[in-house]
Amino acid sequence: MTTPAAAAKPENATSVKETLTSIIIAFAMAFVFRGFVIEAFVIPTGSMAPTLLGAHMDFKSPYSGYEWTVGPKPEAGGLANPAPIQLKVDVRDPMTGMSIARAQVPTSWGDRIFVMKYLYSLYEPKRFDVVVFKNPTEPSVNYIKRLVGLPNEMVALVDGDVFVRPLLENESAESIDRDRAWTGSAWHVARKPEAAQRAMWQPVFDSQYTPIDNSSLQFRSPWIAADGTSGKWSIADRRAYEYSGSGPTALSWDASRPITDAVAYNELSRAFNTQFPVSDLRMSLGVRPQQAGVMVSAIVRARRHEFRADVEGSSVTLRMRQSDGENPDGSWATLGQGTLPRPLTPGEVTNIDFWHVDQSLQVFIDDHLVAHGAYEWTPEERVRWATDLTLESINRLRSGLIDPKNYLTSSARFEFSGGPFTLYRVAMARDIHYQAAQYHKTGQPARATAPSSTAVLTGDQFFTCGDNSPMSLDARLWDSVDPWVAEVDSQIGVVHRDLLIGKAFLVYFPAPKRSPLRVPIPDFGSMRFIW
Repeated sequence: MTTPAAAAKPENATSVKETLTSIIIAFAMAFVFRGFVIEAFVIPTGSMAPTLLGAHMDFKSPYSGYEWTVGPKPEAGGLANPAPIQLKVDVRDPMTGMSIARAQVPTSWGDRIFVMKYLYSLYEPKRFDVVVFKNPTEPSVNYIKRLVGLPNEMVALVDGDVFVRPLLENESAESIDRDRAWTGSAWHVARKPEAAQRAMWQPVFDSQYTPIDNSSLQFRSPWIAADGTSGKWSIADRRAYEYSGSGPTALSWDASRPITDAVAYNELSRAFNTQFPVSDLRMSLGVRPQQAGVMVSAIVRARRHEFRADVEGSSVTLRMRQSDGENPDGSWATLGQGTLPRPLTPGEVTNIDFWHVDQSLQVFIDDHLVAHGAYEWTPEERVRWATDLTLESINRLRSGLIDPKNYLTSSARFEFSGGPFTLYRVAMARDIHYQAAQYHKTGQPARATAPSSTAVLTGDQFFTCGDNSPMSLDARLWDSVDPWVAEVDSQIGVVHRDLLIGKAFLVYFPAPKRSPLRVPIPDFGSMRFIW
């Protein structure tokens, strides 16, 4: 006689105990993941704007269609805790300069980001990473900035750019000759990776935002046609510029609109009042020739030099020369050359992108790098060419490098031959500019912004700055160290390795938009990687 078989357990049946065990394991894994791999943070203020947005207001120009963000008024609840509704706001369209007045403007909260925590056995922090760390002056608060200085090096912020040099074995912060800290050939400019540079360009103007109905606005493009050929240009009330002539011509940037480090986000704050000239520029356009043989040149005149890219036939040539009162027509030095897949083709649009940034020249054709060149100046040389000052005068004058009037302005120009042709998206952008500043209490130069305040990093120390330099309380301006942090590192103005949390890599939940009913709407179209 056989024994009845035991009742079979249903395949999908689970006990309460198994369910609870699975939930506990899932929570444990989530906590471990959050603690050691990835953590989410929210951006409270605009120190990294417009790369990352803190509390802000959204605007769209009725004239140009351009969209941008502006930080809340400081008196309306403060920058970190602004009023939910800004009663009356007057701003200017960054593209056209037209005034826009709005009432009852809702304030949006900041971007939410994911941070990959640093696992030093796997990878190290890199220059120009966007990093989250414990604030050395108040470690209970997390800060987010861009990492610009690495251990065992000296850092100088000169004319908006980052310069570094290795720290020798026998050197320390006490042994450095502060009067001559920016001299020597060991210094070099820190050049940003292409992805980071593309993310850090700040738009100044783009012809695609030209008001179409300009009869009552009296808008004038900042691009001005060369004398003698202006009658053959069609620019007003157009987003595409047409040239009907056949001889040489040019478009110059309007000198009455100097290119500065003004950040539209800061328009309602005092930080908007101090603007430094910027010479690291990006000039771009799309050109559609009507016949073969069109040649295009992009020229930036800055720091008593002329920097030039010539696109002629299938070749691209990058050159520079001294061009000032001492040597107005110096000899050209070729910095780089490249080859196009084919010459500019009649009837087709070719996008030309010229960069003068971080003491380098680059040309991209349809987003592909075709030519690159660089020039090497030390901080001492950069000061000499960018200002009317010497290091000796800087050491004597406390306000030497923090006065924007001491910096030379830049100019830009496109030159053409072989027309007629049509231009699209004629645009200008400028690089992020790390401002020279001073401590509010003492008036002394901010850290790394003068020879006397050169940042000296040892061992496990890093130097960080905010992308929105005019409004960023960063390593330049910290004036204390929390006692708890001092037990690890008592040096002011540095971030010790133990304070680093990780690298920001993704905006997973951008600041929501507000509907007419004031209901927040997720802006998933602005999800992006952080560079």
